[in-house]
Amino acid sequence: MKSLSLYFSPTGGGAKIAHAIKQSIDGQECGSQYSLNLNKKSISEEDGEVPDMPVIFTVPVYGGHMPKIAMERFDNVRSLTGQPAILVVVYGNRAFENALTDLEAFVRDRGFNPVAAAAFSCEHTYSDSDTPIAVGRPDEEDLQAAMEFGRLVRGKLMKGDHSPINTSDLKDEPSSEESVKNFIAFVREYQARQANAPKTYLPILDSSRCVSCGECRDVCPTSAIFEDFTVDAARCIKCCACVKSCPTGARTFFSPFASVLSRNFSERKSPHWIL
Repeated sequence: MKSLSLYFSPTGGGAKIAHAIKQSIDGQECGSQYSLNLNKKSISEEDGEVPDMPVIFTVPVYGGHMPKIAMERFDNVRSLTGQPAILVVVYGNRAFENALTDLEAFVRDRGFNPVAAAAFSCEHTYSDSDTPIAVGRPDEEDLQAAMEFGRLVRGKLMKGDHSPINTSDLKDEPSSEESVKNFIAFVREYQARQANAPKTYLPILDSSRCVSCGECRDVCPTSAIFEDFTVDAARCIKCCACVKSCPTGARTFFSPFASVLSRNFSERKSPHWIL
């Protein structure tokens, strides 16, 4: 069996999960020619009708939803045969909320049949040494879980079982009541501040540490970094790919969400799936 993996993963965590799942679904037939990285480009209309094989869709979670940019990158994908879809979201250890149901509706609208879905925790975009959030994930334990999920999907499909799933049946792993209350209170306070005095947060550059290697420009999924290394606020999606990839630590990003996430959602969340 061969599968097709389509993923949008600016900081790489989702790509690792997607690869592990694909390895297990494909077994010995795994091939990189059936993986498409959509970090820097969208699926074209010409390539939108994908081969008749199971398709793994992997996207990050932004604010509890499938991000708009992922929808744009996947927009032209189509199935004319109702082929099986495996839905995967990766999130920063707080909650995946509506992201899987968003992804399910998205692929159904394009003719796919969702037969399995999973949510995996990965290192949060805003995680750093001062505000650690799921540091180093996906780790080996996560990747082994991803391979187990892939084996279960393979087993289902090899039996000819294409029965659809309902992603609303897959629930978030609960956090403590206190943590949730703290987060909700913070969000309300933040929204009030933004309503009174809007502030845009962007990655910043320490020019004394920058060696002009261009790595940040190369990895930016929206081409938001100019030749002079300044950032286009209209294009930046705060994915922090530039921060994570900078070899000298010249790029940093401050978000007021980082500290509240680190304080309240440090307890390890486990992978969850349905099929």
